[in-house]
Amino acid sequence: MSNVRRHFLPERLRPRVPRRRSRRRWMLPVVVAVGALFVLPMWTVRSVEIRGRDVVPGAVTTSLESLVGHLVPLLDLDWLHDVAAAWPSASDVQVHLELPGTVVVEIYPEAARGSVAVGSGWHAVAADGRLAGAVQRPSAPELVGFRRPSDRRMAFSVARRLAGASGGEVLLVEQVTPDDYRVEMRFEEPDRMSAVHVTPDGTVAERTWCDLVKSERAAVEWADLRWPHRLVLREAV
Repeated sequence: MSNVRRHFLPERLRPRVPRRRSRRRWMLPVVVAVGALFVLPMWTVRSVEIRGRDVVPGAVTTSLESLVGHLVPLLDLDWLHDVAAAWPSASDVQVHLELPGTVVVEIYPEAARGSVAVGSGWHAVAADGRLAGAVQRPSAPELVGFRRPSDRRMAFSVARRLAGASGGEVLLVEQVTPDDYRVEMRFEEPDRMSAVHVTPDGTVAERTWCDLVKSERAAVEWADLRWPHRLVLREAV
């Protein structure tokens, strides 16, 4: 009779006897948390590797290098990216962490469309006229006397106009006055150099000269093309 009462309820309806929880289940998170308290303070930035440091001012690289010793979990890589990318000379910036503690900052300069002398060295100039970082050697066209980005953009515009219309290569553009640009050009066939004076907006005389040299009907060493309907030429000897 006692067996009948004991098993009166079906197995699925009988209350289950509570099991004792294993100590390992609640001890594991505690061990991990305690370990983190000891490990995290020792996980710091050991070095900062900056690739393309010449693209940005020295103060920026110094600020980035001062991260040595900072806690890695507290690093804001997006903020580091914005610090370097804020400079006009940087076209792109990549920041990543190489474990265990090396921060790598890659700074890519703006594509150079020309160059300008700065002190005893050279800086590249981007298409929009902004300086694009120090370079080892100048690249054509060299810009002389253009101090503002807007002026350098105009110099590039003049260089493209003359190169396209005459078939020559522009080596140098110098601002003599706001309305007088001296341009040095090289022509491959026949091999010759020419220096011309033009206006920022161009003239009929300039277009006539470009047609002459492109058709190889004139070998001009020097020309003043600033006047609407007058050419002043000095032919090469």
